[in-house]
Amino acid sequence: MGMSIGAASDDGEDQMNSSINTTPLVDVMLVLLIIFLITIPVVTQSVKLQLPRETN
Repeated sequence: MGMSIGAASDDGEDQMNSSINTTPLVDVMLVLLIIFLITIPVVTQSVKLQLPRETN
């Protein structure tokens, strides 16, 4: 006999835990936030460039 976590029913059927585990979701969101915080300053910096004007 193994250990059962949670409420056990009398007829021997296992109950399914239908709650969503949000820990992986939070981990992914924090990683994305860190990536965006690192890349935004790099993207906002610009290099001064003088393009030639079009002549017709």
